[in-house]
Parts: sequence; C-alpha cells; structure tokens
Amino acid sequence: MNSGWRSWPRWPAVVGFVLLATVMFATAHQRHVLYAGAERQAMVQIQAEADLAAAFIAQHSEPNTLGALKLIEHRRLTIINADGTVRFDSEADVSRMDNHNSRPEVLAARTTGGSGTARRRSDTINVDSIYGARLMPDGTVVRVSAPLTLGPVGRDAGPIITATTVSLLLVAAVLIVKSLRDWRVARELRAVCDDFALGQFSRRAHTASRGALGALGHALNDLGARFERTLDDAARQRSLLDSALGALREGVVCIDPLDRVVYANPAFKQLAASGGEVLGQLFYEHLPASVFANSLAAARADRAAGTTGLVEFDHGRKRLQGVLVPAGADVVVLVLHDVTEVRRVERTRRDFMAAVSHEFKTPLTTIAGFAETLLDGALEEDPEQSRLFVGKIARQAERLASLVNDVLTLSRAEQGAWQVRAAPADLVTVARTVIDDYQPASELKGVSLHLDAPETLPVHSDAELLRQVLGNLVSNAIRYNRIDGQVRMGLRLDGPMAVVTVSDTGIGIANEHHDRIFERFYRVDAHRSRQTGGTGLGLSIVKELVSVLGGTITLSSSGSGTVFTVAIPLRADGVVSAMAETAARH
Repeated sequence: MNSGWRSWPRWPAVVGFVLLATVMFATAHQRHVLYAGAERQAMVQIQAEADLAAAFIAQHSEPNTLGALKLIEHRRLTIINADGTVRFDSEADVSRMDNHNSRPEVLAARTTGGSGTARRRSDTINVDSIYGARLMPDGTVVRVSAPLTLGPVGRDAGPIITATTVSLLLVAAVLIVKSLRDWRVARELRAVCDDFALGQFSRRAHTASRGALGALGHALNDLGARFERTLDDAARQRSLLDSALGALREGVVCIDPLDRVVYANPAFKQLAASGGEVLGQLFYEHLPASVFANSLAAARADRAAGTTGLVEFDHGRKRLQGVLVPAGADVVVLVLHDVTEVRRVERTRRDFMAAVSHEFKTPLTTIAGFAETLLDGALEEDPEQSRLFVGKIARQAERLASLVNDVLTLSRAEQGAWQVRAAPADLVTVARTVIDDYQPASELKGVSLHLDAPETLPVHSDAELLRQVLGNLVSNAIRYNRIDGQVRMGLRLDGPMAVVTVSDTGIGIANEHHDRIFERFYRVDAHRSRQTGGTGLGLSIVKELVSVLGGTITLSSSGSGTVFTVAIPLRADGVVSAMAETAARH
C-alpha cells in the first residue's frame, strides 16, 4: 500500500497546491481591497460625524451630549478632557477607562490642531473600530467610533468572491482529474515498455486516451505486434534450422571469440561429449584444443576470405574429421564428420587388395615356375618328374579357382547381389546333404562326422545359402582338426530361431584371435592354412551369408576344440540384402 501511494505522481498535488494557494491569495487580496475601500469610506464618514458632534456640543451646554448621540445614532461617542481623562463615553464606564491622550486619533487631533482618524482594535470593547476625533477650542477632544464592517459593499462582494473561489476550485479539480487520468495512461504505457524490454511483446496498451498519449499507445501496440511477428518468424526459422541440423549425422558447432559453444546440434553432442550438454562451455573441454589451434586462428584471421581449415584426429574410439568455416561476427563453425567407418573400409580394402595380391601371387608363381621348367625340356627329359610338376600345377590352379570363387562369393554378398530366395525347406535335410558332401574329405583326414538333429526342422529360408554356411563351417572343422578327431553338427529350435552348432576337436582358437577371426584372409596359422588348402575367406563368407539370412554367428574355443553357433530365423521373408543390412548397421 505504501509503495502504491509512493508511486502516485507528485505533480498533480503540486498543481493542486498552487491552485489552492492562488485561490487563497486572490480571496485575501480581494478582501483586502474591499476592506481598504470600506475603511477609507468609514473614516471619512466617522470624521464627518465627529465634526458634527463637536459642533453640536460647542453650541450647547454639557447636558446636550445626549442630543449629540441622537444626532450620530448608532455610533460610540467619547469626550476626552485636555488632560486625557475621559469625561463621557456612550458605551463604557469612564471610571474604568485609562488616559486617552496616547490614542493615535487623539494624538493626531492635538498635533494637527484639528482632526485625527485611526483604525485599531479597541482596548475597551475589544472590537476592530474606526475612530474620528475633533479638537475643541478648550482642549477637549470629541471622538466618534464605530466597528469596522464591510457593510453593503461586503454583501455585494461576497457572492463574487464565492463564485471566483468555486470557479478556481473547479478548474483545479478538472486539472487534477485530467492529470491523474494521464498519469494512469502513462503508467500503463511504461508497464508496456517494461514488458517489451523483457521480451514480452504480447501485451497491448489501452488506446482510449486521446492526444499525444493515445498516439503513443497506438505506436507501442504497432511496435509490439511487429516485434511479435518478427520473433515468431525467427522462432520458426530457428526451429527449421534446428530440425535440419538435428537430422544431420555430422556434428555442427558454433564457436564464439572466447572459444565458447553458442550452438551445437545433437550429432556434435554425441560425437564430442557422449550426449552431454555443451552449450556455453569451452569447446576444448570436449575436443583436443591443440588439434584446432592453428586452423581456428587462421579461420578467424581470414574470415573475410572465407577460408576453411581441415583437421583429422582420433577422439575416443572414433576417427573424426573437422572442417572450420568462418561465419562472420567472429563466430567459427566447426563441422565434424565421423570417418571411422570410412577409414576402416579403406584400411580393409587396402588389406584386402594386399592379401588378394599375396594369395594370388603364390599359386601363380608356382604355376609359372613349374610351367617354365616343363617348357625348358623337363617334359621330354624326365616324363615321370614332369607328371609330378603337372599335378602341382593342377593343384595350384584348383586352389586359384577356389580362391577366385570365394572372392566372388564374398563380393556378391557384400554388394547385395546375393538375394535371399526364401522357400519352404527342411534344415535337417540340408545338414545331412552337407555331411554327405564332406564325408570323403573327412575320411581322408581321419575325422568322423556326426549329426545331432531332430527328425525334421522346417524353415522358410534360402536352402542354397544355408548349405554354403554349413558347408564352410564343416570344411573348416575338418581342415583344422586332429587325426582321429570328430566334427559334430547339432540342430535345435529356439523360439523363432533355428540354432546350428558345429564343434570340432581341433587345435582351438586363442582368445586374442576371436575379434578378427571373421576378417578376410585372416589366419591364426597362415603356414598351416596354406598347407591344408584354405583361402582365409571361409569364415568371412559365413559371416556375410548369415547376415544376409538375418542371423547371427558366435564362437567359443578352448585347447580341446572350437564351437561355432549360428542362429537363423525360421522365416527369412523380411530379410534384406547384405548391402541394406550393412547400411543399417552403420
């Protein structure tokens, strides 16, 4: 309540005070003028009556004082001796009255030798009075007095003074009311301006007021509407920008001159800060500052030229590539690309080309060497030895053909050229076919094959792809097994999946090789693999074909053997191509 009272404007009170003071001054001045005129008129009249009373008394004897009173009816008559004692007073007891020679009118009459007038408050009757005195030849002073009143003039001037006072008060009231109304309008306009300063542009001012304040209210309303439209447009554009940048897989961040992050899209938060908040923080709290120091300085120095800086670095388990672009106003935009998979693919491609070159070089060198030896005359000189050379050429050619076939199979699977042709099939029948196909190889190796399966396990999948998967696993199990070892294939149903296990009693796979065992041309023992005729692509082909079928493959191994477990969906209708599956994983 106090604060509300203090918020009221002071100038209406000042105006009211000035107007009230003006009314009081005008009333007092008007009364003073009226009283002054009445006083002059009364003094003239009283002096005339005093002269008349003095003349009457001079012509008559002492008792005729009463006649003088009748002559100046309604007036106070006083006769003062030469020594100042009061001889007669028509309204007071002369015995109680003091010496009157000190009265102003008496002094004036004695001094001038004629008459004297005065206006003062009577000490005897305690009333403001007008006095007129006349000096007699014997030194006696005849004095006439009457109370000071405005009389008819005052009665005529009263309504004028009242009308003037009321008019001035009405003018003051109108001015104060208008001032208060304008103050309320101004206070509302100020509140609107305060809301605008806080960014709240939805408030509007009441524009019923006319004049300058009304025009100002209309202008503020128009300004607020324009600001609101501008903010809505900016919000829509920001939302579109956030949506566009939020959909990018590249990380985008804006860095101010103090190296603080002023904007970051979700991809940047994931790449640089593992999903945490980065806004308002220093960018090098999440990225290595040394990597960007030179490029960031160059981008800021050459922002007018629009130069860009390109850096590549390791961050956590990712390989990131950053592009720095100056965006004006000392803001630099950093765009991060996750090139981990790209670099992995490039490295895999280089390794693949090197491995393929090496794998092709060995049989080709052997074939070329033996062929050159035969052409140099060994064919005629030593037919028996030549026959051995031709056999080695044939085996190397067979190995080369197998290698080419595996490379083509793997390439078709990776590029999505190998589509799943799903049809009703019996997985148990496919498994028995694989066992029969590899029975001669197992007998040659001295390894026994066993199948643990139910009577039937119906699936809706690609029987040919299933046969290649199981065939590669059985072939590997035979190749890397011990003499008199065992290869056991098991089939079972696990919910919507058909589970196939292929176990052997071979040399096993050390734990350090588990993560790379499905890589192309990766061998645990390269020398033994070549001796057994392996190309190093079997498990890579298995993994790709299982992926094409929509399944998974895992392994467990120890010194007494290895177990591969493949889970295949019972229905492969919705399985996509290998290329689509690869794109989905990455």
